[in-house]
Amino acid sequence: MATSPLSMTAQSKAVPSPIGGLNTRDSVDLLPETDAIRLENFFPARSHVQVRNGYDDHVTGLPSSVQSLMVYNSGSASTLFAASGTNVYNVTSAGSVGSAVITSLSNAQFQSVNITTSGGSFLWICNGEDAPRHWNGSAWATPTLSSITAANVINVEVYKERLFLVLTDSLTYGYLPINSVSGTVSSVNLGSVFSKGGKLMAIATWTRDGGAGPDDNILFYTDQGEIAMYSGTDPSDATKWNLVGVYTVGRPIGRRCMLKVGSDCYLVTENGLLPMTQVLGTGEAAPNRAISDKISNSYNESVVNFKDTFGWQGVVYPKGGYAAINVPDSTTGDFIQYVVNLDTGAWAKFTNQNAYVWAVFNSDLYFGGSTKVHKADSGTDDGGSAIEAVAKTAFIYFGGRNNPKRYTAIRPVMASDAELEVSIGFDTDFRDGTTTFTPSTTSSIASAWDTATWDAATWGSPITTHQSWFSVADIGWNAAVRVRTSTSQQSVRWLATDVRYEIGNGL
Repeated sequence: MATSPLSMTAQSKAVPSPIGGLNTRDSVDLLPETDAIRLENFFPARSHVQVRNGYDDHVTGLPSSVQSLMVYNSGSASTLFAASGTNVYNVTSAGSVGSAVITSLSNAQFQSVNITTSGGSFLWICNGEDAPRHWNGSAWATPTLSSITAANVINVEVYKERLFLVLTDSLTYGYLPINSVSGTVSSVNLGSVFSKGGKLMAIATWTRDGGAGPDDNILFYTDQGEIAMYSGTDPSDATKWNLVGVYTVGRPIGRRCMLKVGSDCYLVTENGLLPMTQVLGTGEAAPNRAISDKISNSYNESVVNFKDTFGWQGVVYPKGGYAAINVPDSTTGDFIQYVVNLDTGAWAKFTNQNAYVWAVFNSDLYFGGSTKVHKADSGTDDGGSAIEAVAKTAFIYFGGRNNPKRYTAIRPVMASDAELEVSIGFDTDFRDGTTTFTPSTTSSIASAWDTATWDAATWGSPITTHQSWFSVADIGWNAAVRVRTSTSQQSVRWLATDVRYEIGNGL
């Protein structure tokens, strides 16, 4: 009598949730078991993945999209400002927006920095079309800047107690005297330093350990992807100012292309998110050194389609344990965020947070939307709307690659502190969304993929783990699990998935 190719005793394997994060770089056939093919609005923590927190309306009634958020910090006060339309507003307190504090501006795309001098603490802002302004904690003023056209200042950074300024459409930077927010601007043309020409986009500082203690450097970044690194204290004195090197790192995206992360400086480039510690000595020829390497296909697609659209920005959110790259979509008007766990390096994709700009204010995360400032990482819904989260695991060869399997049941281990709304799907042999099933239990959390009836199960308020087996009837060499949830009132965690299968004897 012939033996069935799938006649062996059932086995079971526990697979962790995709805590390795989103992986769009590697072949789908070679993904580690802990990686995800899709991970949207799920955040990969160290031991589980969880639906991201929502956002609340912080300030409403602004006239247009909020394209800049600027934070003032002194020893005694913190203030949040938003630029919208042709005005700037104080948006520190929640509620309806008040009267504008600066009016009649040419654009709302500001760069800003804080500096403290003997005259006080200042927030210094510029946009490349209007004269810069500064706020001293009680009043706004227009600083006097002589020897340059003040309206040409488009970016600003503090280095060695000086303000360094980027001037529009040139390779010339300016700098003010030490501990000054106004005065005569000295100019330096870096045209002979950069071999590719172009214009300066941004300035940032970078602290590295040279082997005998930390060494502070200043970086000048051009639109052609070159960085000139200098050290010293006074650009006017050759004995106190030194060119360390010039590096090719990939072209920057937008003016908000340099991001301080601890002592390091991250670059938002067409090649990915690059740390200066990796760039030094490797440069453009080593794109695998990008922190975003694991999502390189997704990142590159965003660069090709939207690199010239306003809204690209990197932000670090220590309280939430992650950093994010904000990416605009000019075709739909939507924005996405590629989010990385600062502890594990695992990536995810956040959607439905349409942010033109991000800022951390008093340790909390905020973003500027259309006529509103929102407080992110807050609550369990997106401004009153449900958070839609989707995930798909890697295709796993249960029992090895040598034999086909018959899959008989799966048990996703989920946890929630309230009603759990989840839909489960199961794919074999690299299919996507083609297999649905009717659960074998009466549990109300289970349904066919994309046909779930939400809000059907009522759980108690403490975190509760749900572990029900659902029957499946699929044959294949490998399999992946899909999870979708729509939630507006609870925390949802995916801890693991158990899969039962039988190994066949061959074809």
